[in-house]
Amino acid sequence: MTHRTRIPGLLLAIWAPLAAAQTPPADTAPKSAPAQASVTAPPAMSGGMPAAPDATRTKLPQGWYVTESAPQHYEAGVDESSPCEGTRSAFLRSRTQSTDSFGTFMQAFSAQDFRGKRLRFSAAVRHQDVKGWAGLWMRVEGADPKHPLAFDNMQSRALVGTHGCQRHDVVLDVPKEATTIMAGLIMSGTGKAWLGGVRFETVDASVKTTDLLTAPQPLPSGPQGLEELPVSSPVWSSGERLGRVGSYWFDALTVQTENPLKKGMGQQWQGTVGDELFEHGIEVNGTYRNYPLRVKVHAGGPTTRIQGSWGTGPVDIRLSPDVLSMRWGVFERKLLRDREADAEQGCNVYRQMEGVHELDRIDVCGVALATRPPLTQLVVSFLANTFRRDPSPFTPPVPAPPVRTWQPDNSAGSNRPATKAR
Repeated sequence: MTHRTRIPGLLLAIWAPLAAAQTPPADTAPKSAPAQASVTAPPAMSGGMPAAPDATRTKLPQGWYVTESAPQHYEAGVDESSPCEGTRSAFLRSRTQSTDSFGTFMQAFSAQDFRGKRLRFSAAVRHQDVKGWAGLWMRVEGADPKHPLAFDNMQSRALVGTHGCQRHDVVLDVPKEATTIMAGLIMSGTGKAWLGGVRFETVDASVKTTDLLTAPQPLPSGPQGLEELPVSSPVWSSGERLGRVGSYWFDALTVQTENPLKKGMGQQWQGTVGDELFEHGIEVNGTYRNYPLRVKVHAGGPTTRIQGSWGTGPVDIRLSPDVLSMRWGVFERKLLRDREADAEQGCNVYRQMEGVHELDRIDVCGVALATRPPLTQLVVSFLANTFRRDPSPFTPPVPAPPVRTWQPDNSAGSNRPATKAR
């Protein structure tokens, strides 16, 4: 397999198959991670103006290259104008107004020197007019490129709009079986971002990981005293938790709902009450909760969409960095992302508010936010949340319509006419 044909596999770091890739020269790909990369980022500039044209060069730093979901949608280069740190920065910018594509400025290197360690990739980033989102990303790969060992792309803390230079980081554990590490700057949609002050550092256990593939620890069921043993989190026999939608977790082999769904032979999934689903490409079909299900999962861009039919009603679920909308027949839930809400690590909080009262909420976590999520797990966990919000204690009661009748209420409070005395 050539390096060029391997690039789509490497870019599973952003969980999407790539339609095209620019291959770096063979003699520039680093064989191990540099202690300090050779690019630095510029600070915020007055009015957010980009660098002057004569200060920008298209030649990329050694070992770095651009990959993208569509040819010629993104470009990168070196900018020597007013960097935050050092003498220059690198930029990634969109060349079109397409909002359904993404690109990344990245490097790949051997994991040999970092096996068994915790690695932090940090950089100073400035972004301008980002419509969609941007962020740092890092992926640790083992023997099977389709199943990463660790991954984070900052989508749960995405960079949007325009902001001055600020340091960000991604922290992952590198298992002993790791073979390759990939890292860089990703942009989904349009805009421009500058990257610089790049550092790869090993850190100790006091620095928390940002790994989206590791489920956050659940809260204890109650308060703990000093003499009580700590509450341990439940262990699934099928493996580590990968993602969550609302209250429903899933891993590689199980979707933990009221009626758990487990992976069978091949692409078959079976439930405890007769559920049976199959994956075919991007399609999931079969029977779920006694209704026939046939949906397609469209992912890879800024919005993940589940579209098709369930029972006799059409299904349309759309998950974006800012909005979650769920529709099934006449039922619908629409929630906006609240970036200020208290959330577990690796989760986006989508909710509906009325003043200070929370009327509805769904947390979406882990690989459910990825641009290449596991299909059956994602579909089932969304369907299990239903398409009508649960009643909230703060929901005002619906007033009863006034009774228009010439008859007075009887003594029992009924609106029925009083019976005549005999």
